[in-house]
Amino acid sequence: MSSNEIKLFESRAKLMISGEYLVLKGTRSLAAPLRFGQKLMVNEIDGLPSVRWESMINNDLWFTTTLLLPDFRIGITNRTDLSETLRRILVAAKALNPHFLELKCEYQVTSVMDFDPQWGIGSSSSLISNVAYWAECDPFKLNFQIFNGSGYDIACARSSNPIIYELKDDQPCYRKANFYPSFHKQLYFVYLNQKQNSKESIRKLDLSNINSKDILDISNLTLDIENATNLETFKSQIDQHEALIANIIQQQPVKSQLFKDFEGSVKSLGAWGGDFILAASSESEDYIIKYFKSKKLNTIFHFDEIVFSEKHI
Repeated sequence: MSSNEIKLFESRAKLMISGEYLVLKGTRSLAAPLRFGQKLMVNEIDGLPSVRWESMINNDLWFTTTLLLPDFRIGITNRTDLSETLRRILVAAKALNPHFLELKCEYQVTSVMDFDPQWGIGSSSSLISNVAYWAECDPFKLNFQIFNGSGYDIACARSSNPIIYELKDDQPCYRKANFYPSFHKQLYFVYLNQKQNSKESIRKLDLSNINSKDILDISNLTLDIENATNLETFKSQIDQHEALIANIIQQQPVKSQLFKDFEGSVKSLGAWGGDFILAASSESEDYIIKYFKSKKLNTIFHFDEIVFSEKHI
């Protein structure tokens, strides 16, 4: 019963520009879909009822597993931990749509990422989004059953522009953001060479002391950052944001930790302590590249190289 066509689904990676941690409490967050992402290809063929899964990073195979249907028992795999996570995702998707995976066939599935999962820009969220496309179920419901995040990354996975995201009564609410700054050539995204586990980072923090003023202050800063008209104002706003979050989570901002001598502003993106930072500076590109490479940080993107916006493809 070989399928006539391979089903193809695509979802984007993401970065959170503002609102980290407090987005879980209802603050507004500015987030951006990226030019990187993940594709999912599904072919239905005659064979033992099963899901035969391969995950690729560009052209390199890094994960393979077989899940036997209908009970999703894990067969041959090279990563038991990833197989268990995938099993949980597919079982949850099946619960949301009982017609999912109901054919008695072999599902050959290939997932292809065009970015390093260590970057922390959405290998899990883009996978959840793609599985939800395939299963024809609500991606937010699927995500909330598997992970404990806010869901902003799911919104980014399916967006063609930066977004303003918030939780209202624990439900995702978002709109297109007007975020393509006139000074975007002075904005850089730099990978810190240390993967941060956002779920673990959130779990370890005590967010119970966050008050309504904190939420309002970060919400207002998010809108200010979205609408900043010049670099100096933008730098001041992200500096304020860093100071507010530092006070709330009792951690030192990344600039004072690692980049005290940098000529410009530096902001953590997402969970503090790893993944990407945003650097804003009026200095030359040559200065930016040399500065971060002197710190052994070689993964550096211009705004236009990484942020996806349908108006500026």
